Amino acid sequence: MVSRSCLLAVMIAVLANAAPLSAAEGAHASPTPPAAAEARRPADASLRAGMEAVHNTVVMRLAAADGKALQEAEFVALADTIDRQVKEIAAGRDFHTRDGRYLQWLLGDLADGVTLMRTAPRAPGKRLGLMKVAESLNLYGKEFDHPGWQPISY
Repeated sequence: MVSRSCLLAVMIAVLANAAPLSAAEGAHASPTPPAAAEARRPADASLRAGMEAVHNTVVMRLAAADGKALQEAEFVALADTIDRQVKEIAAGRDFHTRDGRYLQWLLGDLADGVTLMRTAPRAPGKRLGLMKVAESLNLYGKEFDHPGWQPISY
């Protein structure tokens, strides 16, 4: 069994030889993300076209409302259209890659918003579903390589 004094002596020797960190040496500097972390995820032509279709559907519906609240039937009709578009985007996709799993998660968020637009018992819940769809589309534009993508304002 190693004595406590022997362990203490080893610890003191190790700590004595360690170089001190100072602010000038970067002890408090924030880590810089690798360049790969800033790269956008690839988006093929069919993904771009599908997401553009969902984007246009939401933007045109918001513009048609012209600041007026949508009625329940309008929310449900919009949800049905977006749901069909999301299913078309997902059809035949490979979700086994890292980017594919991220897309699957993003499409799931769109589907969650659609479900809320369909099933919320009151208009504020349905509006929240539409906001979730819009925010998911905005996140797509930040994360995926889609030249000319415009975020949705609502």
